[in-house]
Amino acid sequence: MSYQMLRDMIGVRRNSFAFAGFLAVLNIALLLYLSLWQQPELAKAQSEWFAQRQALASGQSLGSAARYQEGVRDLELFQQRLIPKKNFAGFLSELFESAKSNSLSMKGIVYKATPMKPEGMLSYGISFTVSGKYAAVKSFIADLSRYPEMVTLDAVSLNSTSKTEESVNLRVQMTAYLKMEGA
Repeated sequence: MSYQMLRDMIGVRRNSFAFAGFLAVLNIALLLYLSLWQQPELAKAQSEWFAQRQALASGQSLGSAARYQEGVRDLELFQQRLIPKKNFAGFLSELFESAKSNSLSMKGIVYKATPMKPEGMLSYGISFTVSGKYAAVKSFIADLSRYPEMVTLDAVSLNSTSKTEESVNLRVQMTAYLKMEGA
C-alpha cells in the first residue's frame, strides 16, 4: 500500500476517517481520565473503607450507634454531676468543712447566680479567701480539684502576709454548675 493509495482512500471516505479519528481521540481522552483521576480516587476510597472496616472489627473505632450510646452515657453523667439547686447550701458547707479539715480559716464567701443558656441550669460564681500554712493550702486546692460535682476553679491567687511566718492567704474564684428543680 503506497502513500498515494492511502490519500485516495481518505479522499473518497473522508467522513468515515474523520469519525474514526474522533473515536480514537475520545478513546485516548477517556483512558487518560480513568487512569489519571478516577482509578486513584477509587483506590483511595477503597483503602479508607477497608481501614474503617478493620478498625470496627478490631474495636478501635466506634460506629454511629456506639457513638450515640457513648453520647447518651456522657449526657447522663453530665446531668448527674450537676448540683441540684436545693443542695447548694450543702455544697457551701462542704467547702467550709474542707477548709476546716485542712486547718484553714475561711474569711467569708461571696457568690452570684448567673442563668445559663440551656434552660434549667444556673452557674454560681463563688469567691472566698482561706488562710493557713502552705501545705494545708496546697491540700485544700487538691481537695477542690477532686470534687465530683461540676465545679471549675477559675482563678487562684496566693500571697503571704509576712516574710517570717509560714502563713499564706489563698483567694479562690470558682464556678459551680447547678440544675434547677424539675429540670
